[in-house]
Formats: sequence, C-alpha cells, structure tokens
Amino acid sequence: MAGVDDIIGGWIREAEKSGAVKDLPGYGRPLDLEDDPHIPPKYRMAFRVLKNAGFAPPEVQLFQEIAALKERLVAEHSDHERSSIQTEINAAQQHLDVALDKFKSRS
Repeated sequence: MAGVDDIIGGWIREAEKSGAVKDLPGYGRPLDLEDDPHIPPKYRMAFRVLKNAGFAPPEVQLFQEIAALKERLVAEHSDHERSSIQTEINAAQQHLDVALDKFKSRS
C-alpha cells in the first residue's frame, strides 16, 4: 500500500512530466528557506505557516494600523480631528509596545 509521501511524489512527478509546474510562481528559482533571525526559533514555523496562508501576526496588523493613522494625520486639516487621530496613534503604539515586550520576554 502506497504511503502519503509516495502518492504526493507521484503527483509531483506527473505534474513535472506534463509541464504543469512550469507555470507556477517561483519555478526554477531556489526556495527561500532562510528563517527570520528576529523571530524566536520556537515561533518561526507558526509564523511561516501564517505568512504562507496570507495572515499576519497581530503585531504586523498594529504596524499597518499605525501607518494608516499617520497618513490620515498628515492629510487632516482640522486641529480637533488631528488631536483625535494622534490619540488613536498613541493608543495603538502602546498596544504594539506591550505586544512586542511580551513577545521578547517569551523568546
């Protein structure tokens, strides 16, 4: 009885013979197996799975939120609204700082 690895290997060989893999992104280029040195080793696999699935860790989402708020701040002309946006930036930055501190202490 064929194992899972044998079955998958057969599919890959079939795809190579038919030329189907030539259309895949990254075909012919080496795999990037370099781990991010800034991520503790015990979290690298989970982060890679999340990244490959199109998800970002909450810390990355906070970075993106802060960047969007800063863009809004630059475009805003009302002093009252600018103050409100700055308050949101400060709160998001505090959340990010706490998340990064927790992340560092777990590594």
